[in-house]
Amino acid sequence: MKKENQMLIILSFIGTANIMAAIILLFTVKNMLVSSLLIVSGGLLIVGGVADKKERKKRKGSS
Repeated sequence: MKKENQMLIILSFIGTANIMAAIILLFTVKNMLVSSLLIVSGGLLIVGGVADKKERKKRKGSS
């Protein structure tokens, strides 16, 4: 597995798990604050993985 893809896969997996946990909590606990925080957290993890991949690719290209 390439180093630039490894972080993307890990962060996407954790972000997706956060979003799924948020959906489950939304229906069981009915607390919008907790669910929305987990959804935003999951989205930011996925975006962070994509940004990390782009940055690694850019650094590799300039070397």
